[in-house]
Amino acid sequence: MGDPQSWRFRLVLWWEGLETWRQLLISFPVFAALTLFINIGPFNQPLLRSIFYGLFEGAVLSGMLAAIVVPSAGARSAVMVFSDHVPLT
Repeated sequence: MGDPQSWRFRLVLWWEGLETWRQLLISFPVFAALTLFINIGPFNQPLLRSIFYGLFEGAVLSGMLAAIVVPSAGARSAVMVFSDHVPLT
């Protein structure tokens, strides 16, 4: 899965250890600002429309991230538990 001493590995474990509402609280402003700037810049949308799109798309992306993290965290913990057992050979 990766080097347990890696900062990326520790960051993923920290993120998966957070409760869902905390993940949403952290990810929504990041995604909202990112999509706001994408709508203003490359998509050349008017400011009010960009704000609306940023809020809407930020909520959608945050929800998708929260929905993806829960099953992957469960699968990862199942693999880690399974790897702790000695094979029956």
